[in-house]
Amino acid sequence: MNASRPHVRHNCGVMRTRCILFLVFLKEKGDNVDRTSFFSQFRFDSALAGAYGIEREFFLSDEEGMPVPRSPEFLARMNDSAWTYELSACQVEHRTSPEYALARIMASLQASHESAIAVAQAMGARLIALEVAPVNMSLDVYPHDERYQLLAKQLPCETLRAACRVAGIHIHHGAKNLEDAIRIHNVVVDRLEDFIRMGDHSNGERMRLYQNMATNWKPPRYESAEHLYTVAREQGFASNPRDCWHLVRISRHGTVELRMFGMTAELSRIAHWIGALGEVVANR
Repeated sequence: MNASRPHVRHNCGVMRTRCILFLVFLKEKGDNVDRTSFFSQFRFDSALAGAYGIEREFFLSDEEGMPVPRSPEFLARMNDSAWTYELSACQVEHRTSPEYALARIMASLQASHESAIAVAQAMGARLIALEVAPVNMSLDVYPHDERYQLLAKQLPCETLRAACRVAGIHIHHGAKNLEDAIRIHNVVVDRLEDFIRMGDHSNGERMRLYQNMATNWKPPRYESAEHLYTVAREQGFASNPRDCWHLVRISRHGTVELRMFGMTAELSRIAHWIGALGEVVANR
């Protein structure tokens, strides 16, 4: 990483006042992507069907709990590929490897959390599990990603603020193939409101901010692979499935990804969510 590059700061006073969605700036037109190219982006591994993967988004803060834009320093010190950056320079993300056994997942989460806390303390900061950050937090974005720098220059202030303030936990469930992924996706969508309530620790504030940031947050029920392709073209994520902002999405990693859970340091809550997801999928 090039540490000499400055953080990108956002100037609210010069932004256009109309709301411009994330999607507009994350990609150019993807509507003309053909079916073969679209479906080739999904990498399914039947050996990992039923495995779980967890992503957790942490804030770095000062002693008073105010987020600070120090993710490049933290990641350099951490030097672990399981840790990566987010849009906000105040956030870092931890990702587990696919696992079937809940005990192994919990052990990985606990060990990584402990090591990250030590690294943050060594740099005079704190690693905190915060679902919604203060409204007056820094809007600096991660400086070594051109995609994020473009967002910082072009997004309306309040949309960027909403994106920077929220942090959550994503749970991935491995699928055998696309047809299996669609089946899992649909049974989770049928229980969407239950999962939203289950993962809320902010009286709905995180979800309100997320919906402000991404108006295409509500996942449809897919009738077929062709329907998925049609929705991808209509909503602009055909050329890159990462540009899908649904709370439940079929990821390019061959998983069904649940994105509605708010951030927590309580591993028992994550274990509960995994158990609830497993029960829903088993009864499909």
